[in-house]
Amino acid sequence: MKRALLLGRAHLAFGEVGELRDTNLGVAISRGGAAKPYAHTDPNEDAVLAASGARGFLVAAADGHWGLRASEAAIERLHDAFVSDWVDGPVRSADRWYQAVLHALVALNDAVFAAHAEDVKPRTTFAVALARPEEELLVAASIGDSHLFVATPGAVREILPKPRKFNVLGQARWSASKLEQIARFDVHPLAAVEALVAATDGLSEEGIGVADPEAVVRTAIDAARPLPLATRACTAARAVVDAALAAHVAQRAGDNVGAAVAWKPSEE
Repeated sequence: MKRALLLGRAHLAFGEVGELRDTNLGVAISRGGAAKPYAHTDPNEDAVLAASGARGFLVAAADGHWGLRASEAAIERLHDAFVSDWVDGPVRSADRWYQAVLHALVALNDAVFAAHAEDVKPRTTFAVALARPEEELLVAASIGDSHLFVATPGAVREILPKPRKFNVLGQARWSASKLEQIARFDVHPLAAVEALVAATDGLSEEGIGVADPEAVVRTAIDAARPLPLATRACTAARAVVDAALAAHVAQRAGDNVGAAVAWKPSEE
């Protein structure tokens, strides 16, 4: 298994972008292009992950509320307990993948609660998308307002966009049946997945980010597509973050922003 993981705690300068890549994977993260116009706990509360194995590739993003501990707890539990099996593990039916992701959300929510302290109870958005080419399946889940995009040779589209009202991990100790009601899921056949993209809402927040996040991701993917596989994903991730930072500077209001890109490893 290959992975690229960045935590916001290590990237605290305005305008600075942390980057990491591994073959078909790329992640980028920043505190933002300008100061946040609202109260917050830690300077950078985002976390992003991309991973790839013999049977799949995935992206994930988490945006902490009231501190970075929740986003880190969610991403680290995903990585430690689930990612290896999801990208290298056996073939499953669509229904079994749905159940696997649902129960992973329960475990991630429990991990966020374990990060709570008496005086600090951080929470986090969470979004993950997994491509399993052998089964020709896309598997995704989201709770909160982070973004997921799927790129095929002919299009880039956002999946599981945020509803008007949404929940975040760490709000309550939810059962699987409750999470089925409040999280969003997407498990369906998709044969031509080219790349997956996850991004936190520093890309799109009203008055802070870009007006059309899907267009930004489309432009980033189109620009990266002709490049060698080894630089494709990292170039696209950096382009998404750079577009967000430019919007922050222009509007003199910022937010943490992170992006993760996983490109189909068998392209070349």
